[in-house]
Amino acid sequence: MSTAPGGTRAPAHRARDTTRWDVQGLRAFAVLAVVLYHLWPEVLRGGFVGVDVFFVISGYLISGHLLREQLATGGIRLGRFWSRRAKRLLPGAFLTILATGVAVLAVVPSALWEQYGRELIASTVYVQNWELAANSVDYLASDNRASPFQHFWSLSVEEQFYIALPLMLVLLALAVRKRPSPATTARILLGTVVVLSLVWSVVQTTTNPGVAYFSTATRAWEFAIGGFVATFRMPVAQSTVGRAVRSGAAVAGALALVASLVVITPATPFPGIAAALPVVGAALLVTFGARTVLESLGALRPIAFVGRISYSLYLWHWPLVVIVPIALGRPLDWTTKLAVLALSLVLAAATTILFEEPLRFSGRVRALRPRWVAALGVVSTLVVVALGSSTLAAVHVQEVRAARVAEQSVKDAASCFGAAALISAPEPCVDPRLADVRVPAPAAAKDDDANRTACWNATFTVCALGTQSGYTERLIVIGDSHSNALLGAYDAIGRENGWRIDLAGTGGCYLTTAQQDASNDQGVRDCNRWKQQAIQYVQEHRDQADALVVTHSATQLAVTAATDAERDARTEAGLVDAWTQAAGDQLPVIAIRDNPVPRRDVVLCVSQMSGRTDTSCDQPRSEALARTDSSAEAVQQFTAAGGRAELIDLTPYYCTRTSCPAVIGGVLVYRDTSHITATWATSLTPYLEEDLQQALASFAR
Repeated sequence: MSTAPGGTRAPAHRARDTTRWDVQGLRAFAVLAVVLYHLWPEVLRGGFVGVDVFFVISGYLISGHLLREQLATGGIRLGRFWSRRAKRLLPGAFLTILATGVAVLAVVPSALWEQYGRELIASTVYVQNWELAANSVDYLASDNRASPFQHFWSLSVEEQFYIALPLMLVLLALAVRKRPSPATTARILLGTVVVLSLVWSVVQTTTNPGVAYFSTATRAWEFAIGGFVATFRMPVAQSTVGRAVRSGAAVAGALALVASLVVITPATPFPGIAAALPVVGAALLVTFGARTVLESLGALRPIAFVGRISYSLYLWHWPLVVIVPIALGRPLDWTTKLAVLALSLVLAAATTILFEEPLRFSGRVRALRPRWVAALGVVSTLVVVALGSSTLAAVHVQEVRAARVAEQSVKDAASCFGAAALISAPEPCVDPRLADVRVPAPAAAKDDDANRTACWNATFTVCALGTQSGYTERLIVIGDSHSNALLGAYDAIGRENGWRIDLAGTGGCYLTTAQQDASNDQGVRDCNRWKQQAIQYVQEHRDQADALVVTHSATQLAVTAATDAERDARTEAGLVDAWTQAAGDQLPVIAIRDNPVPRRDVVLCVSQMSGRTDTSCDQPRSEALARTDSSAEAVQQFTAAGGRAELIDLTPYYCTRTSCPAVIGGVLVYRDTSHITATWATSLTPYLEEDLQQALASFAR
């Protein structure tokens, strides 16, 4: 039987008495849970546990297969095993990836090509789980949209298991000369994996849930527990009591699976210990489900058929869930969701019956030796990877072209380029040559960032910008990613004026003593530690500095509070307290008001423009400035308490009286849902420079 979320060829290809119909029914349950969750998450809130059920099935079947081979032959033929896995998994996966990649190029706006291209490649080489894990801890990648390849994370974990388990069994057999029986060896190995991986899963789910969800290390125990129960031969119960016990255990497993759909929700820390409910339920069912009512249910034609096409159904449904709304230009409603479900079933059935099974059961394919399968696999992988590479190349071409346009625009239309358009002035600067210019290219906007590794660290780290010796002014800049988004401007201002600017930034944290929200307790502790170190640094250097410059996001990791009013009050108090501790009455504070908040789809929206730039992607001013960062209020309170502070408000360069445009003076203002592009920051430089000079002059009076 297959070990991916797919089924046997069906009764026409396998004798009924050799097929585990209870397992086939379990496949149908798992794939339908996942599909229905992706379509109606508000209805089936725990449907994502279907993936965990697949992991248990894979561990059970693959471990059993390897153990039987060891008992029969005394070893494991790795090449033959991996060849069979490749014949089973790669054709359907590569077909889906190719078709989805073509759909991306045809339908999806170019702003998403760079992310989707990376994930296409990661899915093809089965490391998608690590790609997503890396993004889950990357603060600046937190705005990534779900890609049509995202579901390959679970298949990547599964493929890594297929590689690791037989290797570990072979190495263990070689390491122990007078080893116990293969079954005992497998139990020791799998039992150890269960314990270590489960402990790590619980720990990492608490400390780093983003990585924990996708990590192979936190999921290994789910495969291993399925493999562990496979090492025990469960005799068919002959007595009435024995049959009752067997049926009771299987039904208990089924009830645990059903309960997991309700008890577990997206808010549940997962996988962690919560995953034990579906995992143990699935393990009970695969262990005791044979010769019970569950086997009869699994053999019913509709259920058996869904189990048969489950692998293809898993492959096809998610790309449709992601791409169809983009193609339609609107979210899925009940009608379109039903259409997506129906199309997923049709594509899955066609792929299974007309492509996968004829290929898998072909005499020529079966006769292929492992080295030929490996060669064909490499060639196929390169072909599919080439498609992903083409999207990345297209993004690079757009980026180069946009850079040239930007450079030329600065030379030829400097008076109106970017912030120089002065859109809030009585007579804004308008240049017809910029009417259809949008730089950086939306596809490259995400990477239009002047931030530097040396200036960005979860451990408090300071980098020096501008002039390093003989400087006339020294500024200390502390903030989160919205502060570091101005890094290029700070560097240029420092070099132009002979200033030294010491800058430190980290994701979401800024100079406040207020408690900020975070995704987990460890994040809260890390943020608090960083803020304490920031305050201490300013204290130690305030005698040598001329001003403390602070900036922070109004929306990212907001201060913890029950109501908006309470949040604003705590934000103001936290800012004033931190400034007082850090700067006291010795060091002046310059607070820069946060940039307006754009539409969440701003980059995607702009990427769909053609010809002249229009107002379709602009944000109403009332919405863009709805969330205050409390800087203005904090400046007033700090000044009233005897401190010296000035507020810099750059909003007039972002907004008119009614709206905050997405593109200003030919420049794309935002690179994601809240951060400005480096190109826009560069265009802001002379105005930020002037405001900083005026603030410093006011302190000198």
